[in-house]
Formats: sequence, structure tokens, C-alpha cells
Amino acid sequence: MKIGDIVEYDNEFGLIIEIPKTDNSGKYLSGDLLVQWDTENENDIENCIGNLEGFLKIVDKHEFKFIKVNELLKK
Repeated sequence: MKIGDIVEYDNEFGLIIEIPKTDNSGKYLSGDLLVQWDTENENDIENCIGNLEGFLKIVDKHEFKFIKVNELLKK
């Protein structure tokens, strides 16, 4: 999986995003891959490594109800 992939689990859809980790000067160190689920709750984010990793399916396209492709909630 990579940032920007659209995924599906149990008929719910989400977008793979990254929360970057930086040092004190702002230099990029690494990042955690997470799933932002397509819900009204912009904090509906879950770690995709671990329990979900083997169950997520990458899909070619999906029309999100709440997520814009740039990871922002639709207004």
C-alpha cells in the first residue's frame, strides 16, 4: 500500500494517508501509513499496519462522500 491508494474493508472505503514524523528542525524522518475512512468524522483514522493490513483491499476508484482526493473533508 502507498499514500493515495483507495482501500475497502467490509464495504467501507478509505484513503491511505501519511502522518509525517519530523525532528525538532522540521526535517522529515519517517511517516505512519493510516486509513482515513470516508465518514463525516474527519478524525476517523486508523492504523493500516497490524490488524487491518491483511484485510484491506485496494480498489481502482471510488467516489468519496466526505473525502476529497487531497485528504480534506468535503463541505
